[in-house]
Amino acid sequence: MKTSIIILTHNQLEYTLRCLDSINRHTEDYELILVDNGSTDGTAELLLKSSFKTVLNPGNEGFAKGCNQGLALAEGDTVLFLNNDVVVTPGWLTAMHRLLENEPLCGMVGPVSNYVSGPQQVHAGYGPGLAGLEAFAAERSQIWHGHFWEMPRLVGFCLLLRRSLALELGGFDERYGLGNYEDDDLCMRVRNGGWRLLTACDSFIHHYGHVTMNSLEEFDLPMLLERNKAIANAKWGEDLVELLYRRVPTLSCSIGTGDDANEASLNQTLNSIKGFADEIMLIHHGSDNSWETVWRAGQQRDIKTVRTSQRGEPAAAEAAIRQSGREYALWLRAGEELLPEEGRRFLTLRRKLPAGTALVSLQLSSGGSAVRMALVAAMPVWDPRAGGYAVAAAASSSGAVEAPIMLSVSSSREGLP
Repeated sequence: MKTSIIILTHNQLEYTLRCLDSINRHTEDYELILVDNGSTDGTAELLLKSSFKTVLNPGNEGFAKGCNQGLALAEGDTVLFLNNDVVVTPGWLTAMHRLLENEPLCGMVGPVSNYVSGPQQVHAGYGPGLAGLEAFAAERSQIWHGHFWEMPRLVGFCLLLRRSLALELGGFDERYGLGNYEDDDLCMRVRNGGWRLLTACDSFIHHYGHVTMNSLEEFDLPMLLERNKAIANAKWGEDLVELLYRRVPTLSCSIGTGDDANEASLNQTLNSIKGFADEIMLIHHGSDNSWETVWRAGQQRDIKTVRTSQRGEPAAAEAAIRQSGREYALWLRAGEELLPEEGRRFLTLRRKLPAGTALVSLQLSSGGSAVRMALVAAMPVWDPRAGGYAVAAAASSSGAVEAPIMLSVSSSREGLP
């Protein structure tokens, strides 16, 4: 998978050369695109002699516009927006690509670093300077291999996403000028599309931080932050950072299994909901003969498996509510699956769920709809005739209403309501 690495420069030649050297030593299958914003220290002259794709702006066009100029030249399957004041380490890009390829609905990925705002900053066990950097990064990569965090936002010093998605979103919003808030804005648009933002815990990048910004003459950071905050808040209708960090209701997804349960149908459903729920349970309401299949599936995936004392779906669906350790419960039957496009809509729904919503209907591929997601605190009960949850009148009159949002559920099983 080829990656177009887009780097902006504005003077600071020493940092740029250090960055490019580390990329050359630790990266495979990539193209370099450098956009220079009016450098006067020899950077532009160096780029003219290089084999890189280059854009030479006569003045400082800002971070967003420069990145968009680079995006227009990109030919890779993925694009990576990278600051020039970083030093990459072995395996840095491979680890981020692994998430983008393997995690469902992963829209954008970032690394961890020694210097970055928020949870992406981790303890840097090396120094002084870069002494011991590669050894530290290699050890961390081994310990944290395959681990990731899902984040409400990623910091723009290093962002990886598919080129098709970057183009679909139109790149960065150039109204933010020199910089600040343009990365938050992009994160918001990615999330609104139902995509996930992930941090690769096994990808470490050294970041000097604010090298270009601090070198700008007559640069007023507080004024720039205030200006761009006003632009962001006007665009989104409220404080963008608060919007990004707004708490998403937690979700428990239960998969009901009966005597027709088999490994193929269980895997079909489990694979389709990976990454969508905070908790997954298998709830078996069939006979002893089919229990072993369900139990084995739960053991293989290290998820909770519950066996109901009473047979039938109503008892199992109610057990899912009782066993749930989250705010909302989602009920699916073995064999049903959320298709990728519906998964994106589902993530968007969770992030924007109106306060007080007690019930959420899912539209079934076989026709009709059923309430399959319910607020646990509303004490929902299973209605066999409707094939979904319902809440008592007392709970409904307290402000809980059915959400007017329908989601499709695909199934290979015949005769589902």
